[in-house]
Amino acid sequence: MTKKSWWKEAPLPFKILTYPTDENVTKWFEQESDNKKETFNQEQFKLLLASKGVSIGALCFFVLGIFVTIIFTVTTLFSDVAVFDINFFWGCATFFIISALFWLYSFAIPNKILTLNRFTGIMTYPSYGFYPHFTTTFTRATVYRVIMSGADATLAGAKLTARNPYDSGVGRGNYDLADSDPEEWWSFYVWYMDKNRPLPPAKAFDEYREQDFERRKAEGFPKPLYPSNIPTPEATKEQQAERKKIGGW
Repeated sequence: MTKKSWWKEAPLPFKILTYPTDENVTKWFEQESDNKKETFNQEQFKLLLASKGVSIGALCFFVLGIFVTIIFTVTTLFSDVAVFDINFFWGCATFFIISALFWLYSFAIPNKILTLNRFTGIMTYPSYGFYPHFTTTFTRATVYRVIMSGADATLAGAKLTARNPYDSGVGRGNYDLADSDPEEWWSFYVWYMDKNRPLPPAKAFDEYREQDFERRKAEGFPKPLYPSNIPTPEATKEQQAERKKIGGW
């Protein structure tokens, strides 16, 4: 993973960089665990990043479009030089049409879903707009920590963004995977995709921990696939002792 981003930064390494805290990451899964479009278990991780439907931003823009259209129409009607021709119609309707299309777009765009398969090492993530989802091996993905700026050009935090490893252009294979705390989210994803480690922290995984432990035990507790800056112990001291005895780590 040596490809540079548009900002001349190297992509994040395949490494557990920090602990994914409950405040920034794992509490999200508890809130979303009843969403039928999502799956969290020891084999597959399916996360709904964005769904089609009513968007507050798109709705506000649509209402603004109606307001601007009304103001423009009323102002023109009371003008002494108003000419009611095709140009008048387009002058009144242009902003309304643009805002309406933007609102309808929020209903037409497909759901954006991130899928991680812990056993096969396959990652599928969304693309912008109507581009199809992009599938690649997890180790082929290029993921960056991208700085966001506010309206006044001040720093507004950082987000986690995936880029098409074959094409750096905007569109297919490019999407934001988290809008904050990129190191924590990336650490969570790497931890989950390391099938030789215990499942990462999150209550949604608790019912699968014993089954996952027995699978890794039957395989002899092979060494982790990716390095880590933090310890990733088993759920209990007894399980940790078994892993140390059998796997040596």
